Amino acid sequence: MSNTYIFPPAGFNGANIMRTVMMSGIALLLALGACGKDEKKAADAGEPVTATAPAVVEQKPIELSIVKPVTEQIIEPVVGTGSISASQKSNIGPSVSGILEKTFVAVGDRVKQGDPLFEIRKTDYVIRLQEAQFQVKLAEADFTNAKAEYERISELKSSGVVSRGQMDKIQAQYSVSEARLGIARANLAKARQALDDTTVRAPYDGVIVYQYKYDGEYMSVMGGPPGVGDGGGAPGGGGGGGRGVFDISKIDVVAAIVEIPETKLRFVRLGTPGIVRIDGMGKEYPSQVHVINDQVDTVSRKVQLRLAILNPDYAIKPGLFARATLTSDPRPAITLDRRAVLGPQDAQYVFVAVDGHAKQTKITSRELDARRVEILEGLTPEDHVLMGSNLTRVRDGDAISVEMAYVD
Repeated sequence: MSNTYIFPPAGFNGANIMRTVMMSGIALLLALGACGKDEKKAADAGEPVTATAPAVVEQKPIELSIVKPVTEQIIEPVVGTGSISASQKSNIGPSVSGILEKTFVAVGDRVKQGDPLFEIRKTDYVIRLQEAQFQVKLAEADFTNAKAEYERISELKSSGVVSRGQMDKIQAQYSVSEARLGIARANLAKARQALDDTTVRAPYDGVIVYQYKYDGEYMSVMGGPPGVGDGGGAPGGGGGGGRGVFDISKIDVVAAIVEIPETKLRFVRLGTPGIVRIDGMGKEYPSQVHVINDQVDTVSRKVQLRLAILNPDYAIKPGLFARATLTSDPRPAITLDRRAVLGPQDAQYVFVAVDGHAKQTKITSRELDARRVEILEGLTPEDHVLMGSNLTRVRDGDAISVEMAYVD
């Protein structure tokens, strides 16, 4: 390693240098003292002392662009989700009690209105029909005799042979026999209906979707009015009035039952057109709102809508997930580019250009899509709203420089 030495120049004298530095410092102190004395003299004489103010740096205007709110007709889609449902579904049970003797269909079968579904054992009902027929014959015979006696007594009464008491008795017997005949005929009609009801038929075109009972099980009708062979009861379920034998669904027309938020209800009416997408089918089906439920769910705050879909080939199955996109009627609205809006949802604001300065203005808005918001309060189409990359630097009252109107 080499060492480098710096030598003082010729004639260097350290004492002379120290003397020079000390003399310079004394001169500076004397000068400062003289200035202080001058200011003190001026103050004592009442003369104003002029202080030198710091230089003011003028703020440069912030460069921004302008966008104006737009009045336009907007069509806001309303989206609801739900499931596909059959247009009608019934649990089919017997109208009369007895042994389930035979079923004619199975799950998955398509049936037409009037097709037989199952049959209750007929033997008891055939016998009861025969009994009712004999009861009618007895009543008819009794009525014939009572009628003949009544006519005979009526002829004798005109000749004065029969007393009024006898006549009243014969007339009462005639009326009773006539009533008994009417009851017998009504019971005969019931017996015929009960026998006919042992065969249960499809109430409409549909498909069998579930079977609960099978051949050999006893089926009872519960809750219906009594009648011959329980034939007067309403259709019920088996084994104590529970479920019937089959579930049948009408699916040549199905319904998309969807729910929308209650806040969107004002945009929907009966007949509002829409598209129903069924993910399981991978298809979209045009439809419209056919039913608006008058009850809003108090927990989910949603309202139910129904849209009918034609399904002649039964391809759409009840239970599939459905999504409906409804096209609401056009309505006027004031919209604004959402990039001009600052602040959280509950305290939104914008900056408006006023006489070369930014004025902070509170607004109320709601989202329309990824680019626009609808202005509900705070702005008019005449306002000049500030935008641009420098927007986050702006404070209320700042000077601004508008380069140009904003164009996307």
